[in-house]
Amino acid sequence: MEGNPVARIKVLSKSKDGTATTIMWDCTEGKFNWFYAMDETVYFLQGSITLKDANGSRVVKAGESVFFPKGSSAEWTVESYIKKVAFCRAPLPGVLASARRLATRTKRWVLRQPENPMAVLFGFS
Repeated sequence: MEGNPVARIKVLSKSKDGTATTIMWDCTEGKFNWFYAMDETVYFLQGSITLKDANGSRVVKAGESVFFPKGSSAEWTVESYIKKVAFCRAPLPGVLASARRLATRTKRWVLRQPENPMAVLFGFS
C-alpha cells in the first residue's frame, strides 16, 4: 500500500502433522494488508506497528501479543522495523475437531480406570 517493505521469514519448527508452525519474521518500514489463512498468535520482539482490523486501530509494541483467527485480515503500518515470532495453526474442520475431542475424553476416561475392573469390583487382584 505504501513504502517498500522487505520481509524475511525463518521457520523455527513444524508439527509432524503439518497443522502447526512456529516462525520468526521481520519487516522493514511500510504499509500493507495481510490475510490470515490459519490461526496466528504473534508475539512482538522488537519495534511497533499500527494495526487496523475488525477490532479497530491500535499501536502494538514489543512485548505484546495479538491473535488473528483464520479468515481475518489486518492492515499493518510498520513504523521503522518490526520483529515477531508467530505461532501458526491450521484449525481442524468441525467434524474432525469434534472427533478429536471425543477421542481425548475417551482416552482420559480409559486411563482413569483400574487395570482389572473385575478385581476392584470383587475385591481380589
